[in-house]
Amino acid sequence: MGDIILQVDHLSAAYGGIRAIDDISFHVNRGEIVSMLGANGAGKSTLLKCLSGEHRRLGGEISFDGQPLPSKCYSIVERGMVIVPEGRQIFYKLTVFENLQIGCAQRTDRDGIRSDLEMVYGLFPRLREREKQYGGLLSGGEQQMLAIARGLMARPKLLMLDEPSLGLAPIIVNQIMETLRQIASSGTTILLIEQNAKKALQISDRAYVMNVGRIVLEGEGKALLEDEQLMTAYLG
Repeated sequence: MGDIILQVDHLSAAYGGIRAIDDISFHVNRGEIVSMLGANGAGKSTLLKCLSGEHRRLGGEISFDGQPLPSKCYSIVERGMVIVPEGRQIFYKLTVFENLQIGCAQRTDRDGIRSDLEMVYGLFPRLREREKQYGGLLSGGEQQMLAIARGLMARPKLLMLDEPSLGLAPIIVNQIMETLRQIASSGTTILLIEQNAKKALQISDRAYVMNVGRIVLEGEGKALLEDEQLMTAYLG
């Protein structure tokens, strides 16, 4: 670690004149799992929208893999930054396999696509079992697995996840978090946006805590997990 893949400097963003992100700076090293934590309204999702090109920033600089971040969403994906959105946003009327095909729509390396399909089925065996089922017929946990797998089919250098534990049973949350650990160990860097601070910190190398649009704390995952004052003050 130590090789920075994502560098954010003095980033600000607003909605209708209200500043949702106020002059934040942070970085993600290649190979890390980094969590961005905070309560509702802290600015976490706005941050991801800025990183994925969905929301215009007021100011600041973002560099990815040593180059300025492109402004267009599709160019950001082509460069290797992929988001798994909040609420999963899979295609309900398409099959599992068709959803996964959409994830690699910008790729032309057929052998690599076949290899990655086997890789995601290995991570999520339930998806192989349900390959021909429509996305809308899957359980919430299976839909989240599909959303993550679809993101991986783009072969990202950095996978960004927005609240992947939201609305899921604890046993499924544990499975998802363990799978994220496996994904990181195989070489994909992860930026995790989460309200479930304890689960996120258990798998994170480092973490930042946001409060009302600002980063108020940062540190190693395990150290923050053991900080009871932090948990009470900012994370509930």
